[in-house]
Amino acid sequence: MSGITSAALIYEITSATEAPSRALAVLQYVLLAGGLIGLVGSFLMHAQEK
Repeated sequence: MSGITSAALIYEITSATEAPSRALAVLQYVLLAGGLIGLVGSFLMHAQEK
């Protein structure tokens, strides 16, 4: 789920036709960082179980 969210945010950030407000940009980057941290954490937890 975090991978899908991260991909959607990356697409939205890179395909924007106009610059978002500063608050929206910060929110997008914070959500992207959280999604990527969750994705990496899930992979690490899965790798440790094996």
